[in-house]
Amino acid sequence: MNPVPQHRALLGVDVIGSAQLPGYLMNAVPGVISKLIDAALAQSGVQPDDVLSLESPGDGALMVLPSEHLGAILDAAVRLDQLTIEHNRWSKPEVRLRVAVHVGPVGDDGFHRARINHTRLLDAPEFKELLRRCHDEAGEETATTALIVSTEALDTAFSGDHTQVARRSDFASLPASNKEYRHDAWVRVPGFDPRSLAAFAGTTSAPEPTARVQNVVHGEMRGVQAGTVNGGLTFYGGRRP
Repeated sequence: MNPVPQHRALLGVDVIGSAQLPGYLMNAVPGVISKLIDAALAQSGVQPDDVLSLESPGDGALMVLPSEHLGAILDAAVRLDQLTIEHNRWSKPEVRLRVAVHVGPVGDDGFHRARINHTRLLDAPEFKELLRRCHDEAGEETATTALIVSTEALDTAFSGDHTQVARRSDFASLPASNKEYRHDAWVRVPGFDPRSLAAFAGTTSAPEPTARVQNVVHGEMRGVQAGTVNGGLTFYGGRRP
């Protein structure tokens, strides 16, 4: 019997459309991502020594940190947006980012379900489609980043006073499915309120049908009960016309 690993916070960042960049700009992507993430974490009070592990697939990063920093990690994900906007305004290559935050048991080695679920969350087709919709609707400096957070991470981060700039009210629900991963997640896209995000994701509830009156009459009817009447009504004092 193996002990349950300690819970960790997981931060994932992926560059959208990096394969479309010319080679000389693609080579600069890892340095840009590292700079943006380091700045966002530092502004949120997370130090380089706090990072327990880091994987760099080239056009992104997968990080594991102590779960006590979960609130600060959400703050860093929020701060990434403005940092990315500033970078794109003055430097090349311009980047747009997908960001995912999750929490779960992660050991020092081997495969762990939390890490797998984290990557599934980051690459969820529903998340990618939502960001595409937002970008189509937005200007150049909107939808630069998009954040998806698992329900476990969201509930934990907002269970107390754990964040500075991240706000629970900015998130909308998004059912996410990727291979065997199927869970409700939560998304935040700067420039879009939760109602708009829910509409893009198709998670808004249908409006209630308009109430209608339905009557069953046995025998003679001397009154009128109707929903919509076009034209006038004439009453004949109880006699048939």
